[in-house]
Amino acid sequence: MAERKTVVALRRCADYDDRAVQEAIDAIFALCGGIEHVIRPGQRVLVKPNLLMKRAPDRATTTHPAVARAIVRAVQAAGAAPILADSPGGPYTRGMLAGVYEACGMRAVAEETGCLLNDDFSTTTRFFEAGRVARHLDLLGVLDQVDAVITVGKLKTHGLTTMTGCVKNLYGLVPGTTKVEYHARYPDAELFTHMLLDLCACVKPCFSILDAIEGMEGEGPSGGKPRHIGALIGGRDPHAVDAAGARLIGLRPEQVTTLHAAMQRGMLGDYEVAGDALEPMILHDFDVPMRMRRANWVNLVSRLPQRLRPRPVFTHRNCDGCGTCVRACPAKAIGMDEARRPHVDVCACIRCYCCQELCHKTDVVVKRNPLFALLK
Repeated sequence: MAERKTVVALRRCADYDDRAVQEAIDAIFALCGGIEHVIRPGQRVLVKPNLLMKRAPDRATTTHPAVARAIVRAVQAAGAAPILADSPGGPYTRGMLAGVYEACGMRAVAEETGCLLNDDFSTTTRFFEAGRVARHLDLLGVLDQVDAVITVGKLKTHGLTTMTGCVKNLYGLVPGTTKVEYHARYPDAELFTHMLLDLCACVKPCFSILDAIEGMEGEGPSGGKPRHIGALIGGRDPHAVDAAGARLIGLRPEQVTTLHAAMQRGMLGDYEVAGDALEPMILHDFDVPMRMRRANWVNLVSRLPQRLRPRPVFTHRNCDGCGTCVRACPAKAIGMDEARRPHVDVCACIRCYCCQELCHKTDVVVKRNPLFALLK
């Protein structure tokens, strides 16, 4: 008997109308066997959106509140108690998180549905003997208070991993500035990617949903442009959900570091798409920077001298001298001049692109050597 393929559910959804999103989310759970197979009455469920920074939902940087709201209501209908939780970039403090919840629309979701917003700032350490590179992980303390986790990613490009989805979204379970330590501990794309896979395997999300109604192309995950995609994707396997998301924007699994590593480790197998057809929706012109277009670009770049590699560049067009980039740099490669304009030491830079990811003014771009034109 042939092995049954993993089911990934896809539903078209033209916009963030609450009724349309709720119908799509309910259909996704149904297509994957029903929410009752992953959530039981009485459980506490952590719903983990992508709340990268304090930014309005229409910027396509964070999980849209309409999607979070629909998932919360589905969990409540199953008799469970949802908790919205994330640790955005920067300090993990009450004031910082309150501002992010407000700007991203999550406070409104909590007020409308009665679900909880996480306000536990403790941490916990999970030991994971099966980890390839990360055998102990420092994570949000709220994980000790829940029975299940639903990861709710946002479909965007990403300077380090090519694409961010449901697996990369779990990095928000690493508290605050501990993320900076992790970038220093896992300083290249390969190590960082395997850490993400260890994290996902340790947390074991029971369900994954990808907000692909409005995605981000170009210089993601925060400096790119919104791009309409018009879909919601979900399933029990986060790697398969991300693989379907990659197909939507014209990428093969081997072009996304997390998917490529998942294939190598036997974590990504065959899957089938249920619901609406995926192929007619593929965006072949989705703007994925050329440095991401070839599957082997990471290996090639790692062999180049530091000064020839892609590097972050500060345009200084919008910079207000806030210093976020300096504080976020795990390699301490960024400094301020007398005019409070940031500059990077390219020889010290580890190419994690945290500065680009966390810049509120989208003032950081990745400059590529003309050699990379050959990689199209």
